[in-house]
Amino acid sequence: MSTRIAFLVAGVLAAQPAIVRADAADDTNEETCFEVGDHSPPCVADGTDVVGYRHCPWYGAWGSNLLDPYLFVDLGMNIRHFASHGGRALAARTTMPPGAGTRTEGDTALTFDERIGYGITHGLYAAIDFELGNFADNGSRSGTRDVVLDGLASLGIRGGIGPVALSVELSGGAMVSSYPSQADVQTDGLLEAHARADVWLAPWFSIGGAIGASLIDRGDWMAGLYLGFHTWAYAGDR
Repeated sequence: MSTRIAFLVAGVLAAQPAIVRADAADDTNEETCFEVGDHSPPCVADGTDVVGYRHCPWYGAWGSNLLDPYLFVDLGMNIRHFASHGGRALAARTTMPPGAGTRTEGDTALTFDERIGYGITHGLYAAIDFELGNFADNGSRSGTRDVVLDGLASLGIRGGIGPVALSVELSGGAMVSSYPSQADVQTDGLLEAHARADVWLAPWFSIGGAIGASLIDRGDWMAGLYLGFHTWAYAGDR
């Protein structure tokens, strides 16, 4: 009887290494992993039982596009308020009816804004804005702009705080506008300070708002909302 028990124990001990080797072979051939990017090390399948390490961590693919230039595009609407400038407006529009250039109320323009930006270094960017329109209802159209077209070049600094990206920038350019009672268009220079805030909807998409004030004409300001598209996940801030 004791001889049979000894043979049984010896058989179990002899079979155990084979079972371990079979499990290791299954782990090795479980799944083939590939590289995330051209410059990233190969992902090796892990045979341990640690949760999250048995397969390749594919979330690392979010950072693979950091090798490409950072570009962003914002599409939105802006509202611009123009304060009246008294004698300056009258001198620039001598063909307007008497009294139209000495108005005391400002006018407002609603414009479509397309913005294209490029990341210079981490946090520092440059952007170009194109605005077109004037869809605001200003009541009497004799003393208000009926067409507004402007272009702005901006240099700014961006930083991230949790799900929000904040930026400040200095913008300069020119604006062309016309009036219903004026045959010619007038051109004005623009120099503005802007503050922006973006909330991340997804790694490559954001929604944001902007406010700004003119550094040339006191009382002129702008505000807008836009949807942003980014080539870097979270603009590279995470």
